[in-house]
Amino acid sequence: MSSEIRKAAGADDVLERERKSRDGANRVFPPPWTQPLGKRVTIADLARVLGMDKSSVSLALRDSPRVAEATRARVRAAAAEHNYSPNWAAKQLAGTLGHAIGLVMPSTFDCLVHPPVVHTTQALAKLAARRGLTLNLIASEQLAEVSHEPLRPLHADGLLVWGDVPSEETARLSATYARPSIVLDPHHPSYASYPGYSLRIENHAGASMLVRHLAARGAEHLTFVQVVAEHLGHIERWHGTQQAWAEHASPATLERVALDRVTDEHLKRIADRKGAAIFCSNDRGAMQLWHRLHELGISIPTDVKLAGFDGDEYGALVGLTTALFDSEALAEKAFMAIWGLIKNNAAEIGDPSVPVVLRRGSTS
Repeated sequence: MSSEIRKAAGADDVLERERKSRDGANRVFPPPWTQPLGKRVTIADLARVLGMDKSSVSLALRDSPRVAEATRARVRAAAAEHNYSPNWAAKQLAGTLGHAIGLVMPSTFDCLVHPPVVHTTQALAKLAARRGLTLNLIASEQLAEVSHEPLRPLHADGLLVWGDVPSEETARLSATYARPSIVLDPHHPSYASYPGYSLRIENHAGASMLVRHLAARGAEHLTFVQVVAEHLGHIERWHGTQQAWAEHASPATLERVALDRVTDEHLKRIADRKGAAIFCSNDRGAMQLWHRLHELGISIPTDVKLAGFDGDEYGALVGLTTALFDSEALAEKAFMAIWGLIKNNAAEIGDPSVPVVLRRGSTS
């Protein structure tokens, strides 16, 4: 077994720890944002330091032209020096407008090249706009702990965090700024025992459904191609594959291999098997194999059945069979959950699972 596959298999223990903690993951517990680091500096505090009245400080912080530019600059400098950030809860109680949801992503925003992430982000923006809110994209570099610098203002009432941002950064930001947070599709290894709020795609169930479909279409030998080794979602898709395949055939007819270890010779050997099928742990990997199989003259699905996971639009162009989740449903659930934490101080976020459905295509 290659080192890459050993690495992926070793992550199975990580997934097991995640399962043990899941029952209590979304229940009542002391949320991290109830314990901010240090005393919150208020407008009243700034007013005392500056020798100004609170209304003038408030206007200056909102960059109002009713306050001289020199005064606005002096107030901004004092706010930065004393780590002031707006009390969004107080703004809500006062009935003022301007609420915002923060969407935290890695500082490179690389995940925005994936269609499911883009569609979820678009749906969140539409939901926010309908309610007169804004959706602010926040780079994870803002989560960095810089002790010698004042806190940057964080213009968000609550935070939605994409699952490839490490859990320790999520917890630190939520606690430092006293904001509730929900992780969407937590797949970074650090979320294996994460106690906070999260919405999880049903990777296990989706993979099992897809494997049963391949078996019903005549698959007798199955190769599971894992695109990312240390990815909780992909590991769970492997477990779903194992369970469903055991209902159909001998474990000896199932193999797992890392995508970067799949050679052309390996693909030819797969194609020589009767009832050969490949299940790739995401659509991007499946599309790479689709192109390589065609270059080798291997017919899909006659010689090899092919399936992926995620339901992105590139796979749909060639009719890729896949398991897909509803991006708009994920966005709706995430938006209502974070808004419940912000507005109603809810203790739960409801059902944390995001179902997937099978999209049957011409590749199976």
